[in-house]
Amino acid sequence: MYKIFFVLGKIYTIILKRKFQHFGKNSIIKPFLNSANEKAISIGKNVNIGAFNRITAIEEFGGKRYQGQSPVKIKIGDNVDIGNNSFITANNSIEIGDNVIMSSYVFISDHDHGFAHIDKDLRDQPLTENGFVKIGKNVFLGVKSSVLKNVTIGERAVVAANAVVTKDVPAYTIVAGNPARIIKKFDFEQNKWIKSE
Repeated sequence: MYKIFFVLGKIYTIILKRKFQHFGKNSIIKPFLNSANEKAISIGKNVNIGAFNRITAIEEFGGKRYQGQSPVKIKIGDNVDIGNNSFITANNSIEIGDNVIMSSYVFISDHDHGFAHIDKDLRDQPLTENGFVKIGKNVFLGVKSSVLKNVTIGERAVVAANAVVTKDVPAYTIVAGNPARIIKKFDFEQNKWIKSE
């Protein structure tokens, strides 16, 4: 069954890959991807995008256009593994470093929905602008974790399952909870993870 699904993914990738701003060698998209504005999405080499993912670079919402600070709004590095049913959405800038592993149902966004005007439907209110998310190399994002706008996650950090990241995560730390907080740090002198006080 896995081989059949893999072959289907190869065929599906051939159909979709030309839509993207860049699509690296040996990368694969498993059926089915819900994507938008692919010309503003760059995918590195050896990337595995699991089944039923949503990756959107937003150009317009709520009657407002979003230019972004760069033509590429979502940049995915090399050797990245994106689990099934994940959702990545940007109207400005999301960068995912090399060798990142994302479990299933991960959510990453560089913006919030507007809700200030009670007299307007939510879909008619603009999104926040100029946000960003930057995820360093070798980061692990646990099942159902969320990374919200204006956050940098340092290299080799670990985000636990169900964690909601609302502020920067230093390199070589483990965070958990809602909002996420540091529970362990890597101690290079002892060469092991140490519980945070």
